[in-house]
Order: sequence, then structure tokens, then C-alpha cells
Amino acid sequence: MWKLLPIAGPAREPYRLLTGVEYVVGRKNSSILIEDDKSISRDHAVLTANFSITNLSQTDEIPILTIKDNSKYGTFVNEEKMQTATSLTLKTGNRVTFGVFESKFRVEYEPLVACSSCLDASRKASLNEAILQLGGHTINSWTEECTHLVMVSVKVTIKTICALLCGCPIVKPEYFAEFVKAVQSKKEPPQIENFIPPIDEPAIGSKIDLSRREERKQIFKGKTFVFLNAKQHKKLSSAVVFGGGSARLITEENEEADSFFSTPGTCVVDVGITNSQTLVPDSQKKWVNSIMDMLQRQGLRPIPEAEIGLAVIFMTTENYCDPQAQPSIELKTATPRPTLSQSSSVSDKLMPSIPVNTTTYVPDTESKQVDTCKRMELGRNMVSRKNHYSQVKKN
Repeated sequence: MWKLLPIAGPAREPYRLLTGVEYVVGRKNSSILIEDDKSISRDHAVLTANFSITNLSQTDEIPILTIKDNSKYGTFVNEEKMQTATSLTLKTGNRVTFGVFESKFRVEYEPLVACSSCLDASRKASLNEAILQLGGHTINSWTEECTHLVMVSVKVTIKTICALLCGCPIVKPEYFAEFVKAVQSKKEPPQIENFIPPIDEPAIGSKIDLSRREERKQIFKGKTFVFLNAKQHKKLSSAVVFGGGSARLITEENEEADSFFSTPGTCVVDVGITNSQTLVPDSQKKWVNSIMDMLQRQGLRPIPEAEIGLAVIFMTTENYCDPQAQPSIELKTATPRPTLSQSSSVSDKLMPSIPVNTTTYVPDTESKQVDTCKRMELGRNMVSRKNHYSQVKKN
């Protein structure tokens, strides 16, 4: 969203500019009213922000902010006087002076990138409309550029975990409609605290801290999560990286020595292969089972993928993501669901590898019209894994 920030003259609140609206700067009956400066004309200048594209997922394309001078005493951009009746495109950081006295402002674009999850088509359409007016972007895939996660109720999805790791607020879609109304009425933006969605996860209860917590950004520092399945790596590795850890994909073709898997700080993620999964080749089952057996012989355990989410939610790796610790079962019993990486309806769109100093992506797991909700597996299956692990230890 474009903002006009006062940098001189009487104290004023910043002016927020919606797209598609002409904002007249003047000294009487104007959108941006400057009454205490005699060098300001009745219709001094006009500011307009408009997108040049229709695809709001292109986050590198921001609305174009133009200014047109219609004044007697002039409008100055970075101390240079504009020609009367001509337009100029403004950029973030430009200084604009209306008239010849102290009506000085700085223009600034504040990024707004909303990623939605679990929204139906109607809510998603309303969200897109509001974000368009606010000069922001809506995308289906979580990236480091995202500023908000939009949900009707909080469910533990990979997007939820990434939003918590990145310190971004999780809000109801109505927040942005109210934001538009606030700008239209020249009021302060709504308080995010009033638009936090209810938590809809019976397995972990409703007492989850969804606020920005810096410790989450380093929750996996010093840990390497080893994935034995490409699909699981594609879906979950971004969360590991956002949490300060590293992620590796190991396959039969590039397998490591046994000592690699037992290195301190290494967490082998449980693939969850069972005998009923006929689509998994026998050779892969045998290879995965050999690694699981090796871990058990060394008193270690694989990490269920749900623990990646639980470590982030509860901000601890003492009970979760510790290969040497008994798995925690401080969860309410819930109907087991397919794991995020096992869901057959998840998009197979390839996720780019995760090089240093580049944007990290969580793949798009949603249709173009309706958000699908790929929750992480919580509850009963965690309990069954603990019982299985305990039995192995006894044997």
C-alpha cells in the first residue's frame, strides 16, 4: 500500500492511498487537506495508484503511483519543480513538497502479501478484492515475502507453521475488508488482535501462542532434517529452513554411511511407510526399513513429521524433534488424518531447491478457486508411534 508520510509542517497522520482512487491535494474539500499553508491551491495536485497488471500474484509488480501538478505555486519532487499539468511516476523514498512552505511528505510503499489457506471460493474472491484495493498481492504459495496468512480458523497446515516461523500474523479475511473501510473513512487501521481466527485443532487444544516470537526463527538451529522421500522433502523442508535448520534429501542413489544418520543434531524424518502402501517399491521399503532398524539399534528414533509442526507451535525441541528422547504424547486423541506429504490431492508442482540467500517457497497445495486444507497429522498416530517405539526399546 502506498502511503504519504508527513516529514515537515504540523503533525499529521500518514495518508494511505487505495488503488483506483484519485486523491486531490488541496486547501478546501480535498481528499488530502492542507489548510494551514497559503501556497496550496484549492486543487493543488492529484495522486493516483493503479496496477498495470491483473495478476495479483506477481509480487514484484507494485501499483504505479503518479502525481499530477495543477497548482499556482508548484509541486516539487526531490526538490525539483514539476511542470504544471504534467504527471510524474513516484517511487518509494521520493520527497514531495506541495507549495513553497513546509507541506513536505515522503512517499513509501508498504508491501502487503496475503497467503490464504482453507478459504472457500466466496471468501477468497472477497479477499482478492480487498487486497487489490489496498495495493497488495494474494498468492497461494507461502514465501518469505508473505506478510499475512489468512484463515477462517487456525488449522495446523504447513502454511500455518511457516507463518509462525516467519513471525507473520494469522488473520481472518474480514480484517482486510475492515482495513479498506478504515482507509476510506481516514481512520486508523483495525487492530490485528481483533481478527485472530479461533483455533480448530482438537488434538492440541486452543491455547496456542500465535503472536510473533523471535525464538521460533531459530527453533531448528543446529539441526539437520534428513528426508528419505522426495515428496515429503518438497512439502516440509521449507519449514525447517524458516526455523534456522537445514534439510537434506537422501535417496537410495545417494545414500550415506550409517554414521551420518546418528550424527548429533541429525533428525531422520519418519517416512511412514507401511506394508499396505503397495505403490512404494519393495526396494525402497527395504532401504527405509534398514535405516529405521539402524536407528533403533543405536537407541535413536525417527521424527514423525507432525513433530516439526509441534516444535514450532510449542517453541521447544525438548519434547519434539529429538531423536534420543521418548516422543511426547501430550495431545488429545483425534481421528488420524493422512500426513501432509501422503495426501494424494496435493499438487505435484516441483519446489525449487533451497539455495542460500534466495526466496524459499512452500509449494502451492491449493486449487485456483478453492483452498484445500492439508493439515499435519496430529493425535492418535503420535500415540501409536510412541507405543511402537517403547516396544522396540523393550526388545
